[in-house]
Order: sequence, then C-alpha cells, then structure tokens
Amino acid sequence: MKIAKSLLLASAAGLMAVSGVQAADLPVAKSAPVEYVRVCSAHGAGFFYIPGGDSCIKIGGRVRADYTYAQPKGSDVVVGGIVTRRNGRDKDVTGFRARARLEVDVRTPTDYGTLRTFLRYQIDHDTGSVSSTSGTKASLDRAYVQWAGITAGRTQSFFDFYASDLNWGSGFLSSAGSDTVNNLLAYTATFGSGFSATISVEDRNTRNLNSTSYSVAGQRTPDVVGVLRVDQDWGSAQLSGVLHQLNTIALTGPFAQRVDTKYGFAVQGGVQVKLPALSAGDKLWLQAAYADGALNYLGIGSVSSANFNVTANDGVIANGSIKSTKGWNVTGGLLHYWTPSVRQSVWGSYTGVNYSHEAKLANLNNTNIRNFDAWAVGSNVVWSPVKAFDIGVEVLYTKAEKRHFAPAFDFFRKGQKSEDSIQGRLRVQRDF
Repeated sequence: MKIAKSLLLASAAGLMAVSGVQAADLPVAKSAPVEYVRVCSAHGAGFFYIPGGDSCIKIGGRVRADYTYAQPKGSDVVVGGIVTRRNGRDKDVTGFRARARLEVDVRTPTDYGTLRTFLRYQIDHDTGSVSSTSGTKASLDRAYVQWAGITAGRTQSFFDFYASDLNWGSGFLSSAGSDTVNNLLAYTATFGSGFSATISVEDRNTRNLNSTSYSVAGQRTPDVVGVLRVDQDWGSAQLSGVLHQLNTIALTGPFAQRVDTKYGFAVQGGVQVKLPALSAGDKLWLQAAYADGALNYLGIGSVSSANFNVTANDGVIANGSIKSTKGWNVTGGLLHYWTPSVRQSVWGSYTGVNYSHEAKLANLNNTNIRNFDAWAVGSNVVWSPVKAFDIGVEVLYTKAEKRHFAPAFDFFRKGQKSEDSIQGRLRVQRDF
C-alpha cells in the first residue's frame, strides 16, 4: 500500500512539472496599453490630441435665440400709373430665431507650418420679422484648409475688415460695410512684425448686384482681392482692393450686338485700435470704402427687400454699354466694458449710391434707378453672467432717402422719398 501511494505522488509531481514547462513555453497575452486623451496646449485652450497621431482637435459650437421687433414698412403699389403707399399691416412686426452651430478645428504640425482644417455648420429656424424668409435653413458657414500660407475653401472674404463685429442688425443694407462669407483660394505672405499681404481669388457670383436693367452673364472671371495688413499690440490696420467683372446677357442696338464687358473695383481702408486705458477689452473701429461697379463691397445687398423703392445695381445698360454705379461707405464702432461681465457697443454707418447721368436718363420711367443714401446707428448692451454665456439687447435706427431725378412728367411716379425704421432685438447665446 505504501508503495502504491508513493507511485501516485511521484506521478502527480511529474505531471505538474511537465505542465509547468509547457506553460512557460506558451506566449503570454498582454492587455493593450490605454491611451488617455491628452491636452494639446500648442494651439490654445480646448484642443486635445487625437489618439494615434500628432493632430489636435477642438470641438465647439453655439446656441442662439433672437427675439426681434421691427417697425413695419409699407410698400409702393402702382395704381392707375400713380404710386400709392400701403400702411404696412401686411408685414410682420415681431420675429423669432433659433440657431444651432457646430464647429470642428483640426491642426497638425508639418515642416511647412501648421496644417489646419476648419468646419462650421449651422441651422436656423426663422419666423416673422427676424428674416425675409421663414422656416428652417441649413448652411455650410465655413469649410476651409490652411497650410503654408494657402487658404482654400469657404471662409470670410479677405477684403472684409470690420465685418459687423459689433452690430447685430443692419437696417436697410445687408451689413455695416462688407461682411461676406465666400468660396475662395488665397495665399498670404507674412513679413514679420505683424505685417502680411494676401492675394485671393473669390467667387464673383456671391457679390453680384443686378436687376432687370442689368442682366448679369455667367461668371467668366472671379473677383481678385488684394490685401495689406498689420497686426500689432496696439491693434490692426488693413488696406483692401478688388477687381470685379461686369458682364451681361443683354443685347443692344439695331443688330442685337453684345454689350462689352466692363470691370468695376472697390477699395477699403480700416483700423482697429485697442483702448486698454479705458478698460480691458475696449476697441475702436473706423472703416471707409469706395466702389465703382462693385456695390456689394460697401455692404449693400438687396435694398429693395426693405420695400423702399430703390435697387442697388452694379451697373445699368445705357447707350449700348454698361454704366457702372458708384458708392461709398463709412463705418465706426466702439466697444466698452463697463465691468468684466457687462459690455456695450455703439456703432454707426453711412452709405451713398450714385447712378450715372446716362443711366438715369435711359431709365426715366424706372423709379428704382435713383440715387439714395442710407444711415444706421445702433447700440447693444450685453451681460455675461458666466463665461461664454451672453444675454443682451440692441436698439437700431435706420433711414434711407431717395434723391430723385424726376422731371415734371415723372412727378406722380416717383413714389416714397424716404423711409426710416426702428428695430429692437433680445439675444440669448451660449458658446461652447
């Protein structure tokens, strides 16, 4: 019995030894190391490294709610050859807007500088006086790539400077000075000490202003924008210029000749000065622009949408050729922080538009082809109870005045001479 017991113990010990040797020969499975999200401080706050690479990403967005009041404006109606005026009861006085915005910013270091990809998508739902069109509207607000001085895609026009930085509303015009997001291809050269120069090729069709008196043809030459800029501790300054093609599908003369193409232009100068002596964050904006055949670069959109019986055209066909329309704009604004959480903006803008004498003579019966002026002045006050959360109100007064070119027989067709409007807006906004 003792012999059998000893044999069993010896056999078990041998099996355990063999099993141990075989187990040692087997590969040991190790769990993959956990790669935690790391903060990427090289590009500012909010960036994180994308796991598995050296690219950094920032995800942000915005939710905005606007509640507006806009004094109703009448509209011209021709009855029996005489212009009469509606009382505005067909127009909305109050309006609502809800806006959702999402943006993604990805940056990667390369031998030629940072490779940046930026995307911003937003959806609005508008009703009433807040917009000329009600309903839900989705838009690709920004989508561009930047690398080695190149900017390609959709972003703010390089011509723009102030770009409605302080004001929310704009009145009769589309904005206080040029403020346009455009498809473009640009190159920026930097020279040190904050100096830079940019050449940008931009979509002309976004900037066209035309009516039945100037039927624009298809885009043959995009707008060419040139910019000189300086950014330093005291603020920024910029000089912009653009060449804008005017061509038309209209024919003229007894043999239906094609109307020759013409080129318009616009120039703009602006300065932004920081005013830390008043309060941290205070800024002053001053900007002026002149345009000949390129009125959208003054911040003019579809003026007729305000139901004031004038239209802004880059040019008018008269005597067989395109007669370009001239205009100018001045804009100023001041931002002041009363406290770190309460700030106020005050701004004003003036725009004048002048048609050529030939254009007006060739369109005596078209009351839209008239010189006009537009003024706007407004102020908003914003309270930020917590970071990136704003509650604010704005009041805006605008006036447009038509400078008639009307002989005696056109007296009854000249319509309303001036129009003014008061607007108010309450805004609640959270950025993240």
